Amino acid sequence: MDLRQLRYFIAVAEERSFTAAARRLNLSQPPLSQHIQSLEAALGTQLLYRTSRKVELTQAGEALLARARAIQQQIKLAEDEVHSIGAGLVGTLDIGATGSILRGRLADLLAAYRKDAPSVKMTVHEQAPALQIAALLNRTTNISLNRSIPTEHLLRSELAWSEEVVVAMQKTHPLARRKRIALGDLASEDQIILQPESSQFARYIQKCCVDAGFLPRVSQQVIDAQSVPSLIAAGFGVALVPQSIARFTTDEIVFRPIRPSPPSADVFLVFRKDETSMVVHNFIKLARRFLSQKRNSGYPAAARS
Repeated sequence: MDLRQLRYFIAVAEERSFTAAARRLNLSQPPLSQHIQSLEAALGTQLLYRTSRKVELTQAGEALLARARAIQQQIKLAEDEVHSIGAGLVGTLDIGATGSILRGRLADLLAAYRKDAPSVKMTVHEQAPALQIAALLNRTTNISLNRSIPTEHLLRSELAWSEEVVVAMQKTHPLARRKRIALGDLASEDQIILQPESSQFARYIQKCCVDAGFLPRVSQQVIDAQSVPSLIAAGFGVALVPQSIARFTTDEIVFRPIRPSPPSADVFLVFRKDETSMVVHNFIKLARRFLSQKRNSGYPAAARS
């Protein structure tokens, strides 16, 4: 018994006529009759009663018709499932990111992807940058959004979007009266900093301060920049943060651009070079298209007050 025989049998059983079934199958009647006879011989039982006027199903034929239809349905489901997986329309997607990056365009990108691929199970893992890279290499995540370009040769990165570093402070801080701030103006200020060992980006920000002629006066250290606004509100000092932190932040905190030469807080899309999942490739394609469209839309003004 093969799938072609089942398809022919279903046609005869539903049409109750070899002539009509042959027409439906675009087949001549003698070969169709031969296939049905071969099927009956293979099963060792009669499936149809043939008369001069019509065809009737035997009890065995009724049972086979129900099974054959179910088999066809399973084949169709298998074809649809395989096609969807191959096209990247279903599957899983694990993304590593810091909380501060989620405050930026990543949230908008994830919303666009959920609309584009609603059947993909997407999980966002809030991780420190170093853990994101380790998770990619261990294949526990598929994508990382990171403010540093990884050096591992197994990984590829490309610019997702550009950001500047801005100064965050209490609304009542004397520097808040300025429209822009030079990095050197922070030399005597208490600072909330990212832990230097937490990421390359944290070490880069510290180096920018050193290049401006001072070592930060550290009041608190955090792993993720999204923790900074609460500490600023509590009076622990000022902070150098990516400008996207300004989103969803209380009006008690203000943000001022750094001029001249603001440090960069660019975000990079990082993934494995040997990635084969179409789900991942589709996400990357959508990210390129979506972020290209949004590249000129900007963020809330850094001088927000």
